[in-house]
Amino acid sequence: MLNLTEKKMTSDEQAVSEVMGGVLLVGIVVIMLSVLGVSVFAQDGPDDVPHTNVQEIMDISTDTIYLKHSGGEPISTKDAEIIVNINGRKYEYNSSQIYENLGNNSVWKIGDTIEINTMSTWTVNLQNNDRVELFLVDTPSNELIQKSRLTTRFQKEPKFAMTLTPMGEITDTSSSAKDESKKGYGKKWQSRIPDGESNPNKEIQKDKENRNCTTYYPPMEGEINTSIYQEFDFGIKPTAYGIRPGDTFVNVTLIIVYYTHDASYSNFKLKFYDTDEHGHGEWVYYKEDLPEHNSIFEPELINLTDYIYTPTDLANFKVRIEAVRDDNQANSEKEIMIDYMGLWVEEDNKESE
Repeated sequence: MLNLTEKKMTSDEQAVSEVMGGVLLVGIVVIMLSVLGVSVFAQDGPDDVPHTNVQEIMDISTDTIYLKHSGGEPISTKDAEIIVNINGRKYEYNSSQIYENLGNNSVWKIGDTIEINTMSTWTVNLQNNDRVELFLVDTPSNELIQKSRLTTRFQKEPKFAMTLTPMGEITDTSSSAKDESKKGYGKKWQSRIPDGESNPNKEIQKDKENRNCTTYYPPMEGEINTSIYQEFDFGIKPTAYGIRPGDTFVNVTLIIVYYTHDASYSNFKLKFYDTDEHGHGEWVYYKEDLPEHNSIFEPELINLTDYIYTPTDLANFKVRIEAVRDDNQANSEKEIMIDYMGLWVEEDNKESE
């Protein structure tokens, strides 16, 4: 028979065993959750889907679908797939076919057109009443870049189509609110070619600190100060591109890739130089404020076809950025950085009519 002392020791040992068992159980659970958390967070997230605008045209007379890159980010051909649904039946056009269609080019960039002949590719004869849907897929993320329903329009090739970049002076009249000796424009300027072309789909995401771009410091509060701006003179010589007096344009789109410091801008405007039929010019504000891109560098497309439609308009084309901050933090340094600016121009091909 156990005495009282032995009974107490046995009771204490059982209590300690229960406590230790609980501690070990909690420890095992914590370790398992930690391993699970590391496993989940170590997985790569989905690749960023390119922000691209593609114009689709279907020509039933030649059984051809045209896909024209008309703005936004370039697309890596190895990361793209085209799916066409014709009357409920699915047809695929893979990355290798896209690569070959673009002349063995690994990048699908603005102005490039993919031509898919449905008869030779899938033995499909396009009819006027066909229901045709197109899906442009980013294969790394398996997400849609663009979805559209095609219409039966004949493709009309422009006589002249290319992107023109600023070749004249870049002027900046701004200065940092934090350090007035620090002027806008900066030493690391470069707006004719997007930074990081070797990896076009990741180019827009590149850290702003490592980019070559112009820098503009908007003033604080109040209304737009028209004397504080950043100006890009395109310095275009139309005759150098074979553009003659009397020629007109069917598409003029300004492309800007930029980053804004944060969301503290009450006004962020684009201004361009417009010339009338008598040769008189004036600065005109674009009808809408530019959106803030305060997370990453992103492209913005601005249609100026209603304003820039003659060689004279083109020869005098220049752009100004004007903005004002909606804060009073005098010791802060908030800037707008422009990495790339280009003017996509398509001349009307009157001879094809």
